[in-house]
Amino acid sequence: SINKLEGEIPPELGNLANLESLSLSVNKLVGEIPPELGNLANLESLILAANELGGEIPPELGNLANLESLNLKENDLRGEIPRQLGNLASLKSLVLNFNLFSGEIPPELGNLAELEGLFLNFNYLRGEIPPELGNLVNLKQLFLGDNQLSGEIPPELSNLVHLWSLQLKGNQLTGCIPNSLWDQLEDDYNRSGLPECFE
Repeated sequence: SINKLEGEIPPELGNLANLESLSLSVNKLVGEIPPELGNLANLESLILAANELGGEIPPELGNLANLESLNLKENDLRGEIPRQLGNLASLKSLVLNFNLFSGEIPPELGNLAELEGLFLNFNYLRGEIPPELGNLVNLKQLFLGDNQLSGEIPPELSNLVHLWSLQLKGNQLTGCIPNSLWDQLEDDYNRSGLPECFE
């Protein structure tokens, strides 16, 4: 990390069967994420943030059963977020913000029972917030702002009893903010002008 590495990520890194951590962040890497990284069965941390990586997230990353942290922020990644990421049963942090992702938030992300932080802000995601995110009982931070999300805030998010930071600004949401989530919203303009639901 934090060097001046250029070129593409070598797919041969997928041969490192005992590797537990791979961090190549803050470099000048280009090209796509090699699907061969999905072979790293013992990997616990994959950090490729702040490069110039493009293409889509290879669905093979959903094979990383021991992965606890996946950070791909600040790249030029595009396409839809693969539903296979919902297979990462050990994942605690999923950081995909500041990219070019489009399509809808896959409801399979609601399967990530250990997840504590979900950062999808500053993309081009559309559709409604999946109510399945209300299954993330350990979630502490949920950042969905600055996308093209629409519809109402699903009441299932009220199940997130450990949530202390919720960011929704910069979308096209309608309706109102459930009372139980009002205090969790970050200050400034993150409330998107939605009123509190008076139940």
